[in-house]
This record gives sequence, structure tokens and C-alpha cells, in this order.
Amino acid sequence: MRETDSIEIVPVDGDLSAERVNTQLRSLIAARERTIPGSRGFGLSGDYLDMPIYEAANEFGVELEEKADIFIPDIDIAEVRAKPDINGLVSTQIFVEWRDGDDSRD
Repeated sequence: MRETDSIEIVPVDGDLSAERVNTQLRSLIAARERTIPGSRGFGLSGDYLDMPIYEAANEFGVELEEKADIFIPDIDIAEVRAKPDINGLVSTQIFVEWRDGDDSRD
């Protein structure tokens, strides 16, 4: 789940063209919680990494949604899908949408 190259960020309404959001989400996913001085809450815990894939994807989605509420408040995480391949690699899709009433679109 930490490999951001295998993560696709998908706009739900087709209108999430802001590169800023893509960069912020990838930074949030790549950062380990409690490792950034001055912002110890930024990043994900990774406590779910040893879980079975679909359970890990669920926990990842829940944590990502909670952290996005704090650090990227203009978006919602609508859904997270994980698809393992035969080599054990996981492709992840994160479906993102703008929050209702958000006028900060770039």
C-alpha cells in the first residue's frame, strides 16, 4: 500500500483536475505517521500492512479518509479499491470527489 506508483487517484465526478490534490494525497500516503517534525500526525500509520489484502485495503481507506479530513479538507475519499495480481503486487484505486460547496478548485 505504500508504493504510490501503483496507486491511481480517480476523480468521481471527472472534475478533480487539481494536481495539488494528487500531490497532497500521494504525500499523505507515502509519509509515515509521527515522522515529520512539526506535523507528527501527518502520514499513515501502516498498522494494516500485514493484514489480508482486502482487509488492509479497507483499513487503509478508513485511515486515509480520516487523515484527508484533517490535511486535505476540500476532498472526500469516496472509495478505495485494491486489486492484487498473480505476482502479489497490489494496484490501488482511490476515488476522490470534491466536498459539496467547495469553491477552492484550481
